[in-house]
Amino acid sequence: TAKGSYPLEAVETMAETCVLAESAICYPPLFNELRQLQKRPTETTETVASAAVSAAHEQNAGAIVVLSTSGDTARLVSKYRPQTNIIIVTRKESTARAIHLSRGCYPFIYKEPKVADWQEDVDNRLRWGMDQAIAEGLLKTGQSVIVIQGFRSGHGNSNTMRIVVA
Repeated sequence: TAKGSYPLEAVETMAETCVLAESAICYPPLFNELRQLQKRPTETTETVASAAVSAAHEQNAGAIVVLSTSGDTARLVSKYRPQTNIIIVTRKESTARAIHLSRGCYPFIYKEPKVADWQEDVDNRLRWGMDQAIAEGLLKTGQSVIVIQGFRSGHGNSNTMRIVVA
Protein backbone atom coordinates (compact mmCIF):
# COMPACT_ATOMS: atom_id res chain seq x y z
CA THR A 1 0.00 0.00 0.00
CA ALA A 2 0.98 3.64 -0.20
CA LYS A 3 1.54 3.57 3.60
CA GLY A 4 3.84 0.55 3.43
CA SER A 5 7.57 0.18 2.97
CA TYR A 6 7.49 1.19 -0.70
CA PRO A 7 5.01 4.08 -1.02
CA LEU A 8 6.47 5.54 -4.23
CA GLU A 9 6.42 2.19 -6.02
CA ALA A 10 2.90 1.50 -4.76
CA VAL A 11 1.56 4.80 -6.07
CA GLU A 12 3.36 4.31 -9.42
CA THR A 13 1.80 0.85 -9.75
CA MET A 14 -1.66 2.21 -8.88
CA ALA A 15 -1.25 4.98 -11.48
CA GLU A 16 -0.20 2.48 -14.16
CA THR A 17 -3.18 0.29 -13.29
CA CYS A 18 -5.55 3.26 -13.62
CA VAL A 19 -4.10 4.24 -17.01
CA LEU A 20 -4.45 0.67 -18.29
CA ALA A 21 -8.02 0.40 -16.98
CA GLU A 22 -8.98 3.70 -18.64
CA SER A 23 -7.48 2.60 -21.96
CA ALA A 24 -9.65 -0.54 -21.94
CA ILE A 25 -12.91 1.43 -21.83
CA CYS A 26 -14.86 1.60 -25.06
CA TYR A 27 -16.22 5.12 -24.67
CA PRO A 28 -19.02 5.43 -27.28
CA PRO A 29 -21.03 2.42 -25.98
CA LEU A 30 -20.47 3.58 -22.38
CA PHE A 31 -21.73 7.07 -23.27
CA ASN A 32 -24.81 5.65 -25.00
CA GLU A 33 -25.55 3.40 -22.03
CA LEU A 34 -25.23 6.29 -19.58
CA ARG A 35 -27.57 8.41 -21.72
CA GLN A 36 -30.15 5.61 -21.86
CA LEU A 37 -30.13 5.38 -18.06
CA GLN A 38 -30.99 9.08 -17.72
CA LYS A 39 -34.63 9.81 -16.85
CA ARG A 40 -36.60 11.83 -19.40
CA PRO A 41 -37.20 14.68 -19.82
CA THR A 42 -33.78 15.90 -18.74
CA GLU A 43 -32.98 19.29 -17.26
CA THR A 44 -31.46 21.82 -19.65
CA THR A 45 -27.98 21.67 -18.10
CA GLU A 46 -27.99 17.85 -18.27
CA THR A 47 -29.02 17.99 -21.93
CA VAL A 48 -26.24 20.46 -22.77
CA ALA A 49 -23.66 18.35 -20.90
CA SER A 50 -24.69 15.21 -22.78
CA ALA A 51 -24.71 17.06 -26.11
CA ALA A 52 -21.23 18.43 -25.43
CA VAL A 53 -19.82 14.95 -24.83
CA SER A 54 -21.49 13.71 -28.02
CA ALA A 55 -20.11 16.69 -29.98
CA ALA A 56 -16.63 16.11 -28.53
CA HIS A 57 -16.73 12.53 -29.81
CA GLU A 58 -18.05 13.55 -33.25
CA GLN A 59 -15.46 16.35 -33.58
CA ASN A 60 -12.58 14.39 -32.03
CA ALA A 61 -12.25 17.51 -29.87
CA GLY A 62 -9.14 18.31 -27.92
CA ALA A 63 -11.13 19.39 -24.88
CA ILE A 64 -14.46 20.42 -23.45
CA VAL A 65 -14.21 23.83 -21.78
CA VAL A 66 -16.81 24.63 -19.13
CA LEU A 67 -17.15 28.20 -17.88
CA SER A 68 -18.61 27.60 -14.45
CA THR A 69 -19.45 29.23 -11.16
CA SER A 70 -20.43 26.15 -9.14
CA GLY A 71 -18.84 23.30 -11.11
CA ASP A 72 -22.18 21.51 -11.43
CA THR A 73 -22.12 21.53 -15.23
CA ALA A 74 -18.57 20.17 -15.29
CA ARG A 75 -19.63 17.34 -12.96
CA LEU A 76 -22.49 16.50 -15.34
CA VAL A 77 -20.08 16.43 -18.28
CA SER A 78 -17.74 14.18 -16.29
CA LYS A 79 -20.65 11.83 -15.56
CA TYR A 80 -20.83 10.98 -19.27
CA ARG A 81 -17.15 9.97 -19.31
CA PRO A 82 -15.87 11.90 -22.34
CA GLN A 83 -12.69 10.63 -23.92
CA THR A 84 -11.23 14.15 -23.80
CA ASN A 85 -10.15 16.50 -21.02
CA ILE A 86 -12.67 18.73 -19.29
CA ILE A 87 -11.24 22.20 -18.66
CA ILE A 88 -13.09 24.25 -16.07
CA VAL A 89 -12.61 28.01 -15.90
CA THR A 90 -13.99 29.47 -12.69
CA ARG A 91 -13.49 32.49 -10.49
CA LYS A 92 -14.15 30.50 -7.31
CA GLU A 93 -11.33 28.67 -5.55
CA SER A 94 -13.82 26.42 -3.74
CA THR A 95 -15.22 25.27 -7.09
CA ALA A 96 -11.72 24.55 -8.41
CA ARG A 97 -10.85 22.49 -5.33
CA ALA A 98 -14.09 20.50 -5.39
CA ILE A 99 -13.95 19.73 -9.12
CA HIS A 100 -10.71 17.79 -8.64
CA LEU A 101 -12.89 14.94 -7.38
CA SER A 102 -14.57 14.57 -10.78
CA ARG A 103 -13.02 12.36 -13.44
CA GLY A 104 -11.11 14.11 -16.23
CA CYS A 105 -11.60 17.63 -14.85
CA TYR A 106 -8.82 20.23 -14.82
CA PRO A 107 -9.81 23.48 -13.09
CA PHE A 108 -8.24 26.88 -13.71
CA ILE A 109 -8.99 29.89 -11.51
CA TYR A 110 -9.59 33.07 -13.50
CA LYS A 111 -8.63 36.06 -11.37
CA GLU A 112 -9.18 38.92 -13.79
CA PRO A 113 -11.95 41.40 -12.89
CA LYS A 114 -15.32 41.00 -14.56
CA VAL A 115 -15.91 42.97 -17.74
CA ALA A 116 -19.24 44.81 -17.97
CA ASP A 117 -20.13 43.27 -21.34
CA TRP A 118 -21.17 39.67 -20.57
CA GLN A 119 -20.09 38.11 -23.88
CA GLU A 120 -16.74 39.91 -23.82
CA ASP A 121 -16.14 38.56 -20.31
CA VAL A 122 -17.08 35.05 -21.49
CA ASP A 123 -14.73 35.29 -24.48
CA ASN A 124 -11.88 36.55 -22.25
CA ARG A 125 -12.32 33.62 -19.86
CA LEU A 126 -12.55 31.14 -22.72
CA ARG A 127 -9.40 32.40 -24.47
CA TRP A 128 -7.52 32.46 -21.15
CA GLY A 129 -8.68 28.94 -20.26
CA MET A 130 -7.63 27.55 -23.63
CA ASP A 131 -4.24 29.27 -23.31
CA GLN A 132 -3.76 27.71 -19.86
CA ALA A 133 -4.75 24.26 -21.17
CA ILE A 134 -2.31 24.59 -24.08
CA ALA A 135 0.47 25.68 -21.70
CA GLU A 136 -0.21 22.63 -19.49
CA GLY A 137 -0.25 20.23 -22.46
CA LEU A 138 -3.95 19.42 -22.05
CA LEU A 139 -4.87 20.90 -25.44
CA LYS A 140 -3.08 21.62 -28.71
CA THR A 141 -3.39 24.70 -30.89
CA GLY A 142 -5.70 24.02 -33.83
CA GLN A 143 -7.81 21.37 -32.08
CA SER A 144 -11.54 21.81 -31.91
CA VAL A 145 -12.93 22.69 -28.49
CA ILE A 146 -16.47 22.22 -27.23
CA VAL A 147 -17.49 25.15 -25.01
CA ILE A 148 -20.30 25.19 -22.46
CA GLN A 149 -21.39 28.53 -21.06
CA GLY A 150 -24.40 30.29 -19.65
CA PHE A 151 -26.50 32.93 -21.32
CA ARG A 152 -26.10 35.13 -18.26
CA SER A 153 -24.11 35.27 -15.03
CA GLY A 154 -24.86 33.01 -12.10
CA HIS A 155 -25.49 29.46 -11.01
CA GLY A 156 -27.74 27.22 -13.10
CA ASN A 157 -27.65 29.08 -16.40
CA SER A 158 -25.46 26.74 -18.50
CA ASN A 159 -27.57 26.35 -21.60
CA THR A 160 -25.25 27.16 -24.48
CA MET A 161 -22.79 24.97 -26.35
CA ARG A 162 -20.51 26.11 -29.14
CA ILE A 163 -17.55 24.73 -31.05
CA VAL A 164 -14.38 26.79 -31.45
CA VAL A 165 -10.78 26.16 -32.49
CA ALA A 166 -7.94 26.46 -29.96
